[in-house]
Amino acid sequence: MKGGAQNRDMIIDNLDKVMAELKHVQIEKYPDNQLNQLYNYWYFLQEQEKLIETTRNITLDQILYSKYYWFSRLTERFHEVYGVDAGIDQQQFMIMEELDQRIENVDWELVERLSKG
Repeated sequence: MKGGAQNRDMIIDNLDKVMAELKHVQIEKYPDNQLNQLYNYWYFLQEQEKLIETTRNITLDQILYSKYYWFSRLTERFHEVYGVDAGIDQQQFMIMEELDQRIENVDWELVERLSKG
């Protein structure tokens, strides 16, 4: 699995559409709109994993890699807006641990590429 196009195959990039179809109510957690959107992507994947997997043609691997990708974007934006925060960084690490526990053969090169956007 090499290259940018193949990275995108593992990421759910039409999340706005999926969220609307599954009636996700947007959460306003931060004053920054971009940070809120990224938070909602991650939160939706976190909270609706089973629903997404059973109602869409989306695999658990795609959900988990997407969760990591979108949380990485959230972490970057959070750092831009608020500076470094150990809690956010720890949560990103915990998502990596989840990947390791729930995906049989994690593509760590892909994970590294996803962390860089």
